[in-house]
Amino acid sequence: MTKHIMGQSLFQLTVLLVLTFYGDVLLGVPSGYKTGPTVHYTMVFNTFVFLQLFNEVNARRIHDELNVFAGFFSNKLYVAITVLQAAMQVLIVQFGGLPFKCVPLSSTQWLICLGLGAASLPVGLVLRLIETKDMPKSMGLWREAEPADASARGKELWTRGLARVRTQIRVVKAFKRSMGQRRLAIEN
Repeated sequence: MTKHIMGQSLFQLTVLLVLTFYGDVLLGVPSGYKTGPTVHYTMVFNTFVFLQLFNEVNARRIHDELNVFAGFFSNKLYVAITVLQAAMQVLIVQFGGLPFKCVPLSSTQWLICLGLGAASLPVGLVLRLIETKDMPKSMGLWREAEPADASARGKELWTRGLARVRTQIRVVKAFKRSMGQRRLAIEN
């Protein structure tokens, strides 16, 4: 997870800083520095949102599986939320105006923002291809890969947790019984 967080944040930060400081020149739009809503900063904002949306697709697979689209349409709620997020972004950018400090973008500008955002997918693929054991240990961020019996460890933790809950329920029931007996003794 650390590998993906660090890799995506470095990538996204680089894209956003380049867009913020050089985007006006690279995109051929007026600078948004110290002015009201501009195409420049609307594109920075739009790219940021789409970097996040595409990275959500990457985040669906947490064990470095290569195909992040496997089973994509099987979770209807996820698909609905993703479509809603994208639709809201379109509405905010195209019709948000001053409240959101956005200006409508052209179709070309939309394609640029979507393309930059979609670049999170190949970056995620590259990160999934990097073995955790190949990462420098000196960073102190990488753990050894979990042993093959990680599921056995998970079962053990669940069993322990259930045993604790059962014990707590027995204690509560015993306390209630003793309170009931005490009440009877007081009433008699």
